[in-house]
Formats: sequence, C-alpha cells, structure tokens
Amino acid sequence: MSMFLGPIHYIMFNKIKTAAGRSRVVVETFNKKYPNESEDTVKAALPEGLVDFGDTTLDELLGDNMIHTFLQGLIDQVETTEAKLVTALLYRFPEDGTELLKEAFKSHGAQTAKKAMASQNGAERNIDTALNILGEFYLEGMPCDQVSSFSSNSPGTMDVEHSDCLHRHKWENAGAPLETMCELLDKWIEGCVQEINPKIKLERETAIVKGSTTCKSKMLLS
Repeated sequence: MSMFLGPIHYIMFNKIKTAAGRSRVVVETFNKKYPNESEDTVKAALPEGLVDFGDTTLDELLGDNMIHTFLQGLIDQVETTEAKLVTALLYRFPEDGTELLKEAFKSHGAQTAKKAMASQNGAERNIDTALNILGEFYLEGMPCDQVSSFSSNSPGTMDVEHSDCLHRHKWENAGAPLETMCELLDKWIEGCVQEINPKIKLERETAIVKGSTTCKSKMLLS
C-alpha cells in the first residue's frame, strides 16, 4: 500500500500527530495544578486513553486500508478525543479550566513553531513563514476539503477566510462548547505565530460557531 502514498499523505499524518500531541500538553498542564483530580477526570472521560501513535509510521498503521478514508478516520478520532477531554476538564474545573486550556493550547502552538523554526535555518520570521508552518502542522481537514482562502491587500497583513467549520461536528458529537473550542484553536495559532515573531498579531473577525456564515481572521505584522 505504501506505493500509493505521496508527500501530502505524510504531511497530513504529521498534522494529525501534532493535534494528538496537543492533548498531552493539556493533560500535563492540568496535572501540574490538580494532579489527582485531573488524572481521575481524564480516565473517566477517556477510558481508552489519549491517541498516541508513538514511533509507528504511516505505512505501518495503514496496512490494507484506503489512505483517504484512513486519514479521515484518524482526524475524526483525534479531534473527538480532544473535544471530550476539553469538555470533561471544563466541567470538573469550572473556575480556571478555560484559562488552563488556553495556556496549554498556546504553549503547544509555541512549542510546535519553535521546533519547526529550528529545522529551517535562515527562514525569515514573517507572515509568509508563519503561514508555511501553519500549513505544515495545523490540522484543518483534508486537502480536498478546500474551505480556506488567503488574501493580502498590503504588506504585513494576511486575511484568512474559511467557508465551513470542519471541526464543528466532532465538537458537537463530544458535547463540547463550540465557541470555547474555537477560541482554543485560535490560542494555538496565536502561540505558533508569535513564537515565529512576537509582533505578529491574530485578530478574529467572525466565526461560524457564533452564527456567521464564514470564519474570518487577520494576521498583522506590526
């Protein structure tokens, strides 16, 4: 089956593994403050544990499965697991759960960008680099979904628009608060781009989960 795999499939698997790794940072963040309560909450919400691919390669995991269906299944599994985790932690820790989640998402975004920049010696710390790294690590459905568009009317700015929310159904199935999940992903992006350059700002303009027909955000390099 590996003969049917192209570079895009390995990029997608890398995005999926990155998203799965974010949940581990979430758990670590809560364990630091609430070691016993957090552990019990995670076990109750996710009896089979977090999604962990370890060192297993895509070729080894794929077996005789069809690649597109297989990767979509992994996306659904990782995003549903994350949504269940977030929901359980918000319920168990209503006072500061949201802030701890934002901290964890932003931290993981920054960690991801730091590793990416370390492997790209000489890369300029600008919006183009930020978009390239997001394109390599941020999970936003399959390439064939084609819901994202980018435009720039002036240097140092980038408008990003999504015609559909590819996460929403997984969040709804897990009973997760949609607006909070959207804010958490924005925090991950913020952590990522500001690790590349602290002067890059992310501004959210509209969100489908808040009733808009599209999701719009803007990146600004001040």
